[in-house]
Amino acid sequence: MRYQITGKQIDIGEALQTYVKEQLNDVVGKYAQRPTDATIVFSKTGTEYACETTIHLSTGLTAQAKAHGFDIYPTFALCCEKMEKQLRRYKRRLKDHHRDRSQPVEAIGASTYVIAAGEG
Repeated sequence: MRYQITGKQIDIGEALQTYVKEQLNDVVGKYAQRPTDATIVFSKTGTEYACETTIHLSTGLTAQAKAHGFDIYPTFALCCEKMEKQLRRYKRRLKDHHRDRSQPVEAIGASTYVIAAGEG
């Protein structure tokens, strides 16, 4: 997976970059196959940090999450939780729930009626 980790008016250190890559690998590897790329943008407004994450999957899904906080690591952790929730729901939606049916559904014969047209 290709990562693009940037900061708006903030310096992104090597430790934060490795932390982001490890956390996203865990989340995306758990719920999605074949992710193509991820874009993570950190910004700071006043005393508050913001994190915006976008992940593109090969299935065509684009998952986005945003979080705000007063420390950069917990802000990214909150953003990662939101991303995990989206990917978990997406995977659950794709799952075939009727695959493990042991007995086939019984076919019920439909009754037929012929209604004669009234004369008149």
